[in-house]
Parts: sequence; C-alpha cells; structure tokens
Amino acid sequence: MKTLIKTAAVLGTLCAATPVAAAPVTYDCTLQSYEKHGWIASRVLVFVDHDEKVSGVMDGIIASRQKTPMIVPYDQRSKQRLKLKWTLKNLGSSQGSTKVTYSATMDEPRMKLSISARVHGADNRPSGSGPCKRSDIKLN
Repeated sequence: MKTLIKTAAVLGTLCAATPVAAAPVTYDCTLQSYEKHGWIASRVLVFVDHDEKVSGVMDGIIASRQKTPMIVPYDQRSKQRLKLKWTLKNLGSSQGSTKVTYSATMDEPRMKLSISARVHGADNRPSGSGPCKRSDIKLN
C-alpha cells in the first residue's frame, strides 16, 4: 500500500512538471468608450493562440464589414501583454468615407483590454477600456 501511494505521488509530480500546451483563449471584453462618435465598440472579442502565434479580433464594427473575425499580427510585448493592431477602410463618417487604425493592448493577467483609434483626417483620438472574461467562442 505504501509503495502504491509513493508511486502515485511520483507520477503526480512528474505529470505536474510536464509542460502542457496552452489552449487557444477567447476573451469577451466589455468596453467603456471615452468618446461619443461610435468609433470604439462596446464589446470586443479577442482570440489568442500563443502556441500558433495567432491573434484575432471581432466587434460590431468589424462584423458590419465581414462575417468572420479579423486576423491581426501576433505581437506579444511581454508575458502579460499582447499588442493588437488593425485597420478598417471606407467607414462612414460625417466627412464621408474614412480609414480608422485601431491599436489595442490585451493585459491577460489583469483581464483588461485598452483600445485607441486613429480616425484618419480627424483630430480626435477615440479610446476606451474595460474588463474581459474568458469565453467559449472560437476563432473559426
């Protein structure tokens, strides 16, 4: 009996020490926008697969243009932060059609997303931030 317990303890320690591949993660983020023109969506999904070095985003603005998430460059700045950047063209605005470049930082340990937008041809710099929670929604 003692041998069985010792064997189970050793196997448990070995299994705990074996690296496990990180599964892809989806974050469902609720943002508070600091502007009133609708350039920052109130809900953003962030998809991250650290093993494959793939990231993507989806929000209401992207959904109005395409039905699938936008794959964005994987840019891990540190163990805690992932930088996400994407551009949307031909968005309607009071000046007609405009291009908007988004930059977001996903702070995974704090479960927080911060986002800013550069509306080309405008002086304002819309931004927003908010908490995230893990979700079962998949990238594909």
